[in-house]
Amino acid sequence: MIKSNRHKILSFLKMPWLHTMLGIALFVGLFHGTNTMVLAKDYQYSGGVIIEKQSTLPFRAAIAKIQHAIKGARFIIVGEPNYQLMQRMVGRERAGAKGFFLYRPDLGIPVFDNDPKAAMEIPLKIVIWEGPDGKGIIRYKQPSSVLADYKSLAGLGAELDQLLVKISDAGVK
Repeated sequence: MIKSNRHKILSFLKMPWLHTMLGIALFVGLFHGTNTMVLAKDYQYSGGVIIEKQSTLPFRAAIAKIQHAIKGARFIIVGEPNYQLMQRMVGRERAGAKGFFLYRPDLGIPVFDNDPKAAMEIPLKIVIWEGPDGKGIIRYKQPSSVLADYKSLAGLGAELDQLLVKISDAGVK
């Protein structure tokens, strides 16, 4: 039994996508602030704008409302990285951390049709951290800022902004 579990863990650690996910988790962790008094703030960085919202809901309730809003906006959850597991793998413990990779085929098609290089920007991502007060902290990249440098995608970026505002606001109230 022990050898079987050890083999599973070692096989998991050798997966190339895991290194990418760890990098993403550590990158996102750099933006994890402790100011819980602000309900929303924006962070500018070279890849666009990160929107952050402080939830008034407990962490798990914020996740449940966001999941419901994702489905209501007709997005497909194509991935759910386990940030807590990734942190443990590098010797760190983190309170709650949940991420969703979102895709909507009808909104993804214009990306491929107008500028295939923009496909690097999808799926969209939204991350919910558990703050020190047990409430959710919601972060996502503003789609319009991410798609701004790609031809003919400004309108799509604005449409996606509105959808992510609705999704993230569901986790705030």
